Amino acid sequence: MKRLKPWLPWAGGVIVASGIVAILDRQGSLSSGWPAYLVLFAFMAVIVWLSWRWVTEGEGPRFLLAAVAVAIILRLGLGIAFTYALPRFGYDEEPQRAGYVYSDAFTRDVDAWLLADSDQSLLTAFSETRSSDQYGGLLFLSAFTYRFLSPDIHRPLLIIVITATISSLAVLFTWRFTRITFGGKAAILAAWLIALYPDAVLLGSSQMREAFIGTAFGMALFGYGILREGRLKPGLLTIILATIALALPISPPYAVAILLTVGVAWLWEGRIRVVRSRWLLLPILGLALVAVFFAIRAWSAIGGLSGSGIEVFLEWWKSVGGQWQRNELLLQSDWIRRLFRATPEWFHIPFFVVFGLIRPFLPAALIDSGLPIWRSIAVWRGLGWVLVLPFLLYAPLAAIRKTSWRSLPAYLSVLVWFTALLASYRGTGDQWDNPRYRAVFLAAQAALAGWAWIHARKTGSPWLKRTFVLVGVSTTLFTLWYGFRYDLLPTFSVLHAVGVVLAFIVFFLLGSIMYDVYKARKPEA
Repeated sequence: MKRLKPWLPWAGGVIVASGIVAILDRQGSLSSGWPAYLVLFAFMAVIVWLSWRWVTEGEGPRFLLAAVAVAIILRLGLGIAFTYALPRFGYDEEPQRAGYVYSDAFTRDVDAWLLADSDQSLLTAFSETRSSDQYGGLLFLSAFTYRFLSPDIHRPLLIIVITATISSLAVLFTWRFTRITFGGKAAILAAWLIALYPDAVLLGSSQMREAFIGTAFGMALFGYGILREGRLKPGLLTIILATIALALPISPPYAVAILLTVGVAWLWEGRIRVVRSRWLLLPILGLALVAVFFAIRAWSAIGGLSGSGIEVFLEWWKSVGGQWQRNELLLQSDWIRRLFRATPEWFHIPFFVVFGLIRPFLPAALIDSGLPIWRSIAVWRGLGWVLVLPFLLYAPLAAIRKTSWRSLPAYLSVLVWFTALLASYRGTGDQWDNPRYRAVFLAAQAALAGWAWIHARKTGSPWLKRTFVLVGVSTTLFTLWYGFRYDLLPTFSVLHAVGVVLAFIVFFLLGSIMYDVYKARKPEA
């Protein structure tokens, strides 16, 4: 009985949680739904328990347990709430009538149910080209879940249970990586940021592959943290596991990105001391080549692309790059059309890339009209990005000035902003695709934010607070312009608004620097 006692809370939690979700699920009968949820919740509980034991080495702080619990409950709770709220309070569109936030999730999930309900092999998810999932991994997982746990009816909440749980594991991996590299206090902020960041929560509450890839990225960073401690073999095995188990089946390009991120970090910090264990690097190289092969294979099937690997990649990138989304945004926004009429062609793509960096755009969310549920989501997402942005703006200069350009904070700063720019180009101006591409690298952003917070406190630097002022005032000015843009245009266009904001930033920075110089010289007088 004593051996069973530690398991009783887990067993009770699984029974209660699966029962609640089965009752709330509108699909099918409770008699067939509860067993399905019970099996799935039990499996997810085992994964969480094993991850907890592995990452914390048996004993973790209470706040971390709370952060993981909050992350799971928030993601699962929102996923359930959306299935009820969107059909009633959303737009009259097929995905929203079915309770899906993302149209991609709707298309893929419907295809998964059709595959599960057919006589086809589930492996056709990988062999047949489908626009809903060109890589096949999440389609296969969803169809597998439906075929064996819910063959009687389509229960989308089953997949939300999986994505909510896997997405929440990023809290553990990011916490441990940050704790290893920057200390326990920085890790607290990083863990809570992963748990509560709006776009991460939305992705984890939907049937989206970014929920898996973001956790894979956090797990790979955890592996890199182990490498930095000198434990080469467990570190490399962790990175390989993250790539094979979570990234490669879901998205081979992101698997390559994860391996590149870790490899470049190793080179950046000058940690090439692996002569005796060189053979351990061969699986990583082989894994990267496999990921590249599957990525090119998937891209080749899109729109009939052909040619060598590089040619396929370039054609794919061109076909899905910024041009069509630029045209889409032009059709949606009157002030952008006005801006483009007054500016040269070469200005447009750079503008959209920079514009993408500030999306979700809080001023637009606060002012724009729309259904209350979508306005609430937009404000929530915009507020989350506005609160994180000052940390990411402060970190690069602080890292280079106080450490060195070869330090880990400097590397994470470069990584965060390089991937943000890449995501902004890839999803130019789009308020959904661009932030979700960026959210994949949230583990690095959270760790960097934790370091920036602790660094500013230790050094007594006022620049983190000043960065919050810069972002806050700039957001307020844009909100004022956005609210009166139709009354002021064309006499006060977006270029004038940008000019006012830039003028404020320049004067604020100059004033801050002059104040610091005066303060430094004052004791000498």
